[in-house]
Amino acid sequence: MTAPGRPGPGVVFVVPSFHTNLFFATRALVQAGIRVQVFSLWEGRHTPHSFVTPRCFGAAPGWRDLSRALEAAAPDLIFVREAGALSRRAALLARLKGLAMIGYDQRPISRRSRPQDLLERAVQGRALRRVTPVRRAGPALRADPWGLFLPLPVGTLAPQPPRLPAAQLRVLAVGKLAQPRKRILQLIEELMPAGQAGRITLTVVGSTTLDASNAEAAVLERVRGLQAQMDWLQVLENLPFAAMPALYASHDACVLPSTGEPLGSAPLEGMAYGAVPVISVGAGSAGMIREGENGLVVNVRQPGQIAAAIDRLAADRALLARLSAGALDTVAGDLSEAAYVASVSALIASRGKRIG
Repeated sequence: MTAPGRPGPGVVFVVPSFHTNLFFATRALVQAGIRVQVFSLWEGRHTPHSFVTPRCFGAAPGWRDLSRALEAAAPDLIFVREAGALSRRAALLARLKGLAMIGYDQRPISRRSRPQDLLERAVQGRALRRVTPVRRAGPALRADPWGLFLPLPVGTLAPQPPRLPAAQLRVLAVGKLAQPRKRILQLIEELMPAGQAGRITLTVVGSTTLDASNAEAAVLERVRGLQAQMDWLQVLENLPFAAMPALYASHDACVLPSTGEPLGSAPLEGMAYGAVPVISVGAGSAGMIREGENGLVVNVRQPGQIAAAIDRLAADRALLARLSAGALDTVAGDLSEAAYVASVSALIASRGKRIG
């Protein structure tokens, strides 16, 4: 318990942007009485500022501004993610000021830190230890001794009406519409037979930005063209974060078909509303899925696996209900805000050396 007159413990996240996957983490910490600040290169267009407003420093943060910001924040622990000059300068200032810090990345916990990695971090004044919300799908692998597994929590924004039964399986997918690696086109094409047969509906939600890496206008136009041809397919463009709860709550399953996806939090967020996650093995969030218990994992590089998983859910409503219940249990346990607060509190107490 914090002594009277003393501020509660505090943390700072140094990140490229205030991504939506940090919303529930920061909300949980603030509601637990932990002071939270986010230092970022840019704001992040979709994350609500209802609990934390990020301080944006731009690509070339001034040493004096950053130093004063750290002094004002007085953090007990700094989480530093790669963010160019911002993260390098924040780490060096933290060393000079004697502030505890730990690295934050989205590399799997099983990816071991090589000696040259540790030497580079030490020379650059960065933290040797790191936390990550990512573990590989499948059997547990030996963890990086310099890494700590810290899943980002998910939660609900507002109560939603119960999901009503429907003859068709209602499938949701979330991802940038113009990025080929999101594999939205593959998803639509694989689900076409089930959609045309009336077994499923598919809602695709995503940003239309062409600024994302390797985005292609032709991919976006193809997605739009398919929507115009198919009554079982709905494409919703550029929705705000606040619109997502109603969509998660009204769909039976949330599919992430991406490859090369460091995390991919949408299907995890959907789990908070009982939507069954169906996640590509190429996404970091697949590591939270226990196959056949709280969701399904598919290899999208093998054509037909997405369709087979969705057909399985559409044909077996008992399985769907069981996986939905498992998803809710996971959110109440490993992905809970309470579990995250407990882990961060232990990190603060150990100055970034251990969880629990």
